[in-house]
Amino acid sequence: MSLTLIKFASMVEEFRKLDTEMQAQTMLAFIYVARMERGGSPASVKEVGEYLGLTSASASRNIAVLSKWSRHNRAGHDLVEAVENPAFRSQKLIKLTPKGKRVIKSLEG
Repeated sequence: MSLTLIKFASMVEEFRKLDTEMQAQTMLAFIYVARMERGGSPASVKEVGEYLGLTSASASRNIAVLSKWSRHNRAGHDLVEAVENPAFRSQKLIKLTPKGKRVIKSLEG
């Protein structure tokens, strides 16, 4: 097996430690948010949706799973937080939480 596939399997296993049923699009949403934050600008829910080819509603559901509280008042993973954009109050910006930053470090390890 190639080193790339071994690394990929390792990353999926890190996500499975958080949630054995986490969808691939949720994993990709988290990685996209981390990549945007590292680039110096937080991602918006709309941008996450565009990146994944999802509607804003679907992107919002994926972000909710990664947030502290998921849909229907269930606990989420607390990897990201959505904050109101002060320049455009209707827009939510997504940032990594301290736990999210630790998960990214373990994925990069």
